Amino acid sequence: MKKNKNIINTGVIGLGVGMRHADIYKRNKKCKLVFLCDLRKKFNAISKIKYKCDFSTNAQKVLSNDDINLVSIASFDNYHGKQIISSIKNQKHIFVEKPLCQTHKEYKTIKRYLKKRKKIKISSNFVLRTYPKFKKIYDLVKKNKIGKIYHIEGEYNYGRIHKITKGWRGKIPFYSVTQGGGIHIIDLFMWILDSKVVNVVAVGNNLMTNNTSFRHQDTVTALLKFSNGVTAKLTSNYSCVLPHHHSMSVFGSAGTLVASRENLLFYNSRKKNHKAKKIKLNGKKQNKNKILESFISFLDNSFKKPIIKKEDVLNSMAVCLAVDKSLVSKKWEKVKY
Repeated sequence: MKKNKNIINTGVIGLGVGMRHADIYKRNKKCKLVFLCDLRKKFNAISKIKYKCDFSTNAQKVLSNDDINLVSIASFDNYHGKQIISSIKNQKHIFVEKPLCQTHKEYKTIKRYLKKRKKIKISSNFVLRTYPKFKKIYDLVKKNKIGKIYHIEGEYNYGRIHKITKGWRGKIPFYSVTQGGGIHIIDLFMWILDSKVVNVVAVGNNLMTNNTSFRHQDTVTALLKFSNGVTAKLTSNYSCVLPHHHSMSVFGSAGTLVASRENLLFYNSRKKNHKAKKIKLNGKKQNKNKILESFISFLDNSFKKPIIKKEDVLNSMAVCLAVDKSLVSKKWEKVKY
C-alpha cells in the first residue's frame, strides 16, 4: 500500500449506493478518487467525465491497484466476502455496505486475515446511528431516563417488495433479509445496550413472495438474548405494505420509549389515561454521509475512533449468521464471534 500522509487514494466497487461513496470521496479534500467499478459499462462515461477517474467492469482492477489505499465495497451481497478478503490481502482499508459477508466460512476467513494484518482498518455503513430518533434513544438510555432496560424490540420495514422480486436481490444465489436489512437494527440494539447477543432463535416465511422469482424468506422474526440478560425481538419485514422505515421500542423500569416512523414517544406511567410525551428531536433528517466521513477522518488520524468500529461490523455480522442458521436448524443458536 502506498503511504501518503496527505491523501487517501480511493476506489469504489458497485455504483448503486456506491455512487454516494464516490461523491463523498470526490468532495473530500483528504481523498483522491482513483477508480470506479461496476458490472454495467454505462458508468464508463460518467467516470471519465464527472469523476475524472479510471473505470472497469472488473473488480480486481480496483482490488489489485497499488495506488489505492481505501476501497468502498458496494457490490451485490454475494461478492462482499471475497472482495473484502482480496482487499485485506492487497493491504487496503475497507468501507463496506452491509453485510460484511454471507457465510460463517467467509466470516472466519475475514477475521483471520484481519488478525494477521492489524494495520488494515474496516468499517460499514450502519447509517441508522445518524438518524435523530435513534441518536435520541441512545442519549436518553445513557442518561438513565427510562431506568433499567429489560427488553427491546425493533423492526426493519423495507416496504420495497419490487427490489427483491425484480432486482438483483432475487437473482443472486442467496439473499438474507436479516443480513441485508435487520443488521441495521442489530447494530442499534448492541450500540444502545452496550452488550453482545449470546443466543438467538428465528422463524420466517415467504408468503408474500412465494409466487415470484424471489426464492428466500422475505419476513424473518428473531428473539435475541443479550449477555446482560436483556431480551429482544427483531423483525426484518421486506414485503410490508408500508413506506420504508424503522421502528423501535425500549422498555425500562422507569419508562418506555417508542419510535415509530413519525415520532419518538416517552411513556412513564401505566395509567390508562396517560398521555405520552413527544420527544423533540435534534435535526429532522439523518446524515447518511457521516459514517463514511468519520472513517475517512479516522484514517487521516483526525479522530481516535470512527463511528462504526471494526468490532461493530464483526459483531453484528455474527448475530446475522446465527439468525440465518436458526432458520434452518429451527432451534436456539449460539452466536459465534
